[in-house]
Amino acid sequence: MEGNKREESGEKVKIYDKDMYISQEKLRTIAIIIVIFVIGFITGYISSNFLNSSEENINNNNSNYQNEN
Repeated sequence: MEGNKREESGEKVKIYDKDMYISQEKLRTIAIIIVIFVIGFITGYISSNFLNSSEENINNNNSNYQNEN
């Protein structure tokens, strides 16, 4: 995209500039996807642990109540 602006303005754009720009955009896209995946994985792991621990607490409270009766 940036290369097209240079071409319209009359500047000569070298081929390797376009290739470098395209490769930078690909790397940026891959990095964003990896970061989103890692954030989602960590969030899921934490929420899974939180839900499991709260279920264990409920089960322990219920078993204690049944033992008292």
